[in-house]
Amino acid sequence: MEPLVFFLLIVGALCLKKQQEEPQPPTDRKPGEFVINPPPPPDKNAVVQENAKQSLVLVLVISASQAEFLESLKNKKDIDVSEGEQLYQITRYLWLGTETKLSENRPDINEYSVAKGAESEYDIYLVYIQLKKADKGFNSNVNQLDRFDAFRKLADLPVNFTISDRLQMEAYGNIEVYNR
Repeated sequence: MEPLVFFLLIVGALCLKKQQEEPQPPTDRKPGEFVINPPPPPDKNAVVQENAKQSLVLVLVISASQAEFLESLKNKKDIDVSEGEQLYQITRYLWLGTETKLSENRPDINEYSVAKGAESEYDIYLVYIQLKKADKGFNSNVNQLDRFDAFRKLADLPVNFTISDRLQMEAYGNIEVYNR
């Protein structure tokens, strides 16, 4: 076993000597000069409105047991404070992003439509709310007070919203939702 260790030490020493003897490629840097690397790419989950034309969409995942309340919202053009509070209470999950990002995931949602007579207590509705400006309270990882305030502020905004057909709960798996 000792001859093997001795052999490995000699091979290592020869490799080190050869590496030190090889000429180093010239650089434009002076000794002690630092290289600044470019910043990392932006976070893919960050919500940034890249273009003024591209509006933001807030998606709420709501239990199908709330169908009556959602039906009452369908014909309205705005949400009052109490309805905003109720939306906060009944929202299981939410997602905020651009229409483009949503459209990448949305086509698959239709395959989760629930047929009449096949309803389940676990079914959901997706509520799509178009926003001109995002409230930080709708971002992921915010405290519940900020989240609650953001829902209340829906009353101050002209909102355009649509409510999906009844869907199987697996439908929101296509969207990167986070807890209310």
